[in-house]
Amino acid sequence: MKKYVFMFLLSLTSMVSMARESIVTAQQRCQIEARDKAELLVPIAPTYLKGVTATSGWDNNWFVEAKGGASALIGTPIGCGDLFDRVMPVLQIGIGKWFTPAVGGRIGYQGIKFKNANLQSMKYQFVHADFMYNLTHSLQCNEYGLSKFDVIPYIGVGMIRNSSNTPGYFLTDNAPSGNHPFAFSYGVEFRYLLADRLHLVGEVSGMTTMKSFDCVGASSRFGDHMVSASIGLSYTIGKRGWKKVVDARPYINQNNYLLKRYSEQSQQANANNNIEAQSTDKNNYSGLNSLRYRMSLENENNDSSLDSLSQKTKVTIGVPIYFYFKLNTAKLVDKTQLVNLDEIAKIAKEQNLTIHISGAADKATGSDKRNRHLSIERAKYIGKQLMKRGISKDSMKATSLGGINQFSPKEANRFSVILLTQ
Repeated sequence: MKKYVFMFLLSLTSMVSMARESIVTAQQRCQIEARDKAELLVPIAPTYLKGVTATSGWDNNWFVEAKGGASALIGTPIGCGDLFDRVMPVLQIGIGKWFTPAVGGRIGYQGIKFKNANLQSMKYQFVHADFMYNLTHSLQCNEYGLSKFDVIPYIGVGMIRNSSNTPGYFLTDNAPSGNHPFAFSYGVEFRYLLADRLHLVGEVSGMTTMKSFDCVGASSRFGDHMVSASIGLSYTIGKRGWKKVVDARPYINQNNYLLKRYSEQSQQANANNNIEAQSTDKNNYSGLNSLRYRMSLENENNDSSLDSLSQKTKVTIGVPIYFYFKLNTAKLVDKTQLVNLDEIAKIAKEQNLTIHISGAADKATGSDKRNRHLSIERAKYIGKQLMKRGISKDSMKATSLGGINQFSPKEANRFSVILLTQ
């Protein structure tokens, strides 16, 4: 008998333990769902795709550079003296543009004098076009997407002129005037970012052209080479830096969640209103039901999901809709954001809702006066877009938030936000 009683008590203990675990698991699941729900209703600050930037316009990321150093010609035939006997000063000037953080191009000039195989000093000018590739463009980038230290190999083509190859200079009177052979340029440039627009640059470069360039050797084959080492400064003109690409995945996840909950609530609302719809004129409340459902979700999570903007309105319907702007302008970062206004305007007109528009600017940049002006202009821009979609001025209320630092990164504070109220 004791054996059966013991087994019964053991079974009862196991059942109680399983029930407790089930209750704890259910509580944890509810907490996780509540937390996920709150996170999906909180306005999303933009995040950016790592290592992805938009290509620059034609007025962006131009640069000019000037360097000085030493060069030496190594010709064929080698001629008299060694490499150090031929060292001469060199000047290098260039203007170029970066099309992406990694790819750029430039037009360069190099010249002054060189010593030929007979150690005779001769004047020259070398003009070349180079293709450049930044190997370290993604390392230690600042807020503008500019790397601190760059290693940039390049290769190019050009024409080099020996201006001393004229009658009466070193050659006979019947010598041809000038010498303009085809040439290759190549080398590696090193850059260090000193300031937002200023780089310290050093370069080790080479040039290869025809054997007859230095007036020693008659072959039309490549054989004369010039090596150079120089140091100087590079300055960026026009707009600098790179625009980051916003990661759309958080917005997609939030949208999918809201669509799912809207579908469930819509089905429930349609079932509850079925009898009423049979006795009265048919009216489609699905849009308002969706907004009311999201409002109920917000009320459940008001401690974490409502910001200072929604607290200033009466009864907020739905989540705030954000529109982000470029630095120091009332131009959207991406005009595809305007597709949200079509549905907002449609629902506001159908349900006779009031639209609250608030504009904001980034407090970290610009003066208070400038930020107030920017926030007003950004709110006006959204208001004008809504008026184009049939919304009257009487249905809209606009406020200026001025410069704020509510979100991180600071670009996220450059916005206009829409709230719908009853």
